[in-house]
Amino acid sequence: MRKIKHYSLVVALSLTLGGVGSFTSCSEKDELMDEPSWLGNSIYDWLKDQGNYSYTMRLIDDLGQKQVLSQTGSKTLFVANDDVYNQFFMQNDWKVSGYDQLTDAQKKLLFNSSMVNNAYLIELLSSVSGPKPLKGQCMRRPTAASVFDSVSTMKPSEMPQTIYWKELRDAGQPIILLRDNTTKPMIHFLPVFMQNNKITDEDLAILTNGVSTSSSDSWVNGKKLTDIDITCKNGYIHKVDGLPTAADNMAEIVHKHQNMSRFASLMDRFSAPYYDDGATKEYNALNNTQEKVYTLKYFSQTSNTKEYPGSEGGALDKDPSGQTVEATLAFDPGWNQYMYTNTAGRDLHYDCGALLVPSNDALDYWWNHDGKALQDMYVTWENVPMNVLVKLLDINFIRSFIETVPSKFKNILDNTNKVPIGITRNHVDSCFMGCNGVVYLLNRVFTPSAYSSVSFPALVNENTMKVISKAIEKLEFEPYLNSMDSYYSFIIPSNTALLTYVDPCTYGSTTSVLYEFFWDEQKKALGAHRFLYDLATETKVEGDLADASDEQVRNRLNDILDNLIIVDSLKPEQKYYRTKGGSTLKIENVDKEGTMTVSAGLQIEQGKSVTVNTIYDMTKTGNGKSYVVDNMPLGSRKSLYAMLKEQSDTLFYHFYAKGDSANTLTKSMLGKSRGCLDYNCSLFDRYDYTAYMPTDASIKPYVDAGLLPTWNDFYKVKAELEAMEGFNASTAKGRTKRFKVLDIISSRIMNFVKYHIQDNSIYVGGKPVSGVKYETSALNPTNKRFFSVTVTADATQLTIEDQLGNKSHVITSGSHNLMGREYWIDNPGSDGYGENIYNASDVVLHTVDAPLFFEDLNKKGTWRAEVDAKIAELKDQN
Repeated sequence: MRKIKHYSLVVALSLTLGGVGSFTSCSEKDELMDEPSWLGNSIYDWLKDQGNYSYTMRLIDDLGQKQVLSQTGSKTLFVANDDVYNQFFMQNDWKVSGYDQLTDAQKKLLFNSSMVNNAYLIELLSSVSGPKPLKGQCMRRPTAASVFDSVSTMKPSEMPQTIYWKELRDAGQPIILLRDNTTKPMIHFLPVFMQNNKITDEDLAILTNGVSTSSSDSWVNGKKLTDIDITCKNGYIHKVDGLPTAADNMAEIVHKHQNMSRFASLMDRFSAPYYDDGATKEYNALNNTQEKVYTLKYFSQTSNTKEYPGSEGGALDKDPSGQTVEATLAFDPGWNQYMYTNTAGRDLHYDCGALLVPSNDALDYWWNHDGKALQDMYVTWENVPMNVLVKLLDINFIRSFIETVPSKFKNILDNTNKVPIGITRNHVDSCFMGCNGVVYLLNRVFTPSAYSSVSFPALVNENTMKVISKAIEKLEFEPYLNSMDSYYSFIIPSNTALLTYVDPCTYGSTTSVLYEFFWDEQKKALGAHRFLYDLATETKVEGDLADASDEQVRNRLNDILDNLIIVDSLKPEQKYYRTKGGSTLKIENVDKEGTMTVSAGLQIEQGKSVTVNTIYDMTKTGNGKSYVVDNMPLGSRKSLYAMLKEQSDTLFYHFYAKGDSANTLTKSMLGKSRGCLDYNCSLFDRYDYTAYMPTDASIKPYVDAGLLPTWNDFYKVKAELEAMEGFNASTAKGRTKRFKVLDIISSRIMNFVKYHIQDNSIYVGGKPVSGVKYETSALNPTNKRFFSVTVTADATQLTIEDQLGNKSHVITSGSHNLMGREYWIDNPGSDGYGENIYNASDVVLHTVDAPLFFEDLNKKGTWRAEVDAKIAELKDQN
């Protein structure tokens, strides 16, 4: 029976280990029912035989583990000899000077965190188990530890001085606190893993503070392995050069290090104690008590959100009372089993996080220098709002350790603009391995671009600009506005300005709708009240409207932001500026607070403007200037059709024939469908355009010469064909032949008009251009590319050169710089006011003194001759 028992243990261990490597062959004298010669004693017996592991054996005996490690089981144990323990008792954070002073909890923590409930050779410890083990992928794994091995008591004086801890702090009683309600995994850096993830010798030297210089070394919980793969009949033993205690999580590391105390206090602003019902029940059952147990958590985008004991990795954005918090960290630095989301099935085994922690001195220096703007505004760190402070902290929260080891520091990006922050190895003072990530102590602070951006004034002036600041954040304009590769002039609407937004989706209605945007503190969300509005008298009209939907709020604010950002500097000699969204703003008295004005299309139509009250110059360390206004610059109500209609007394009817809608551009190039406020130009897309209007007098000679047909000519020929045998609409062949003839006339008209519409809005007084070619809407059938015009423009004039070398000039004494905008509306609401802006096109209209041509009409001949030739050709085919 004894031999059968031994045989069973050998088989069990072989099954555990056999899949991951081959054993040394047994000698010939080994019999089937005897132990192989390579198999040692049990783990317990091996420790006893060595003679210098008395502390480990006492732990095993005191915790009732002798039976487990003597006869049964399949374990991996990391052990330190008595000398290591003696050194520990001489100096430690637990303030114990001998074994007898250890509490039961401390004994459990020492023992359980050094044991893995399976048998692993070091080579295989870095493999992720499964049907097909993934070699060199594992850096963390669970141990035999329990969350209740490290329960702590927190006194009121130790609680952070924040509102989220106030109730428990004021109660004046200590609380039972779990630093996290998930167990601490073992973190190990092993050769196969480091090779697989391209962790270099120099990386390891930094991670171990110079102790190790070779990635062939093995490290567990920050301790170096000195002897590995000691084979016992119930598992493996690996020797370590330090006490194999569980590594702290990153938050604990930061709080325990004296030179990280400033950063710790900043992180505390985002922490709170959560009552843990599951932990309370289990703790009381284990200890026969009636205590409440709390779990420390950090408000974060990736957090331990599941009730004890698991972890899900969702966002924790509500405080213990259920209120949504102002800001969240990138992830919870106290979550022992932290793993970033969107991992495609990868769990804690594969990766961990990292923290860049500036030293106290570095933070103090920054506060008095690069961060002086914050100090001037808020005086103390404690006064900096969470939504402002989080920008500074988040740049230090690194989601993936593997992708950002020192040799890959270039992968560490500024969260606010997605560009490298510029960290180098020289910035690292020291390094600490935690159970959920690695902490780098830095000698400098990396300032987030959000603090140097044109959006910074909105961020820090929440009393007056909070709505637009939240819109920038929620609609993800931060990376764009925080880019340091561009210069921005940002028109910032104050909270007051965003109470005066007239919805362009209602421009075509008798009564408009006024939006009053707001920030809901309870829901931590953007919203908008809506009112019926008389645009002519600028007054609200009686009648109830529901608040805007979330979709409508996002839709309008997206359009607002797009058309308040100018990617250029403002200059005194220039008046018209193209925005990110393609619309145009007219700006006068540049950089003169109180007299500087901004006008969008609606203000120009009304003969009004918006005054700039405050200017923030962010050019010294940032990316432009910000201009604060208390009224909304609003887009034009006029389409190209509407502007042409207003000019119809002086314009030839190729563009608009007054009183004869059948013979106008309306039929051929303009369309009106569901959701369109006006007749929209079918040539337009989500872009900006320039339309040139030749005067009646300049076009008439070409009409008189028969080179340009009119729509009246089109209908006269149509009538002729209807009376002509074989060309009328009574048969399909007749309709086809009629179309071929009439297409000659319509094509001449349409191509002529299309050649007068070009891409890009060019203004007299806008950004100067010289000899720049722009594509028109007229397509060259030969090469399938659009014909172009060459434009030169400055503060006083605009000249266009056509394909034939003829020049046309904008008549600046007449109608020019006419600003229009065309909207396509989607999702109409049941009350007629529930639409969204689906698309918008911007256009500027100029009167010019001569028409433009891409072909010589004199060489082409008259349209009548071409029509007659086609009629004759079609008759001959009969």
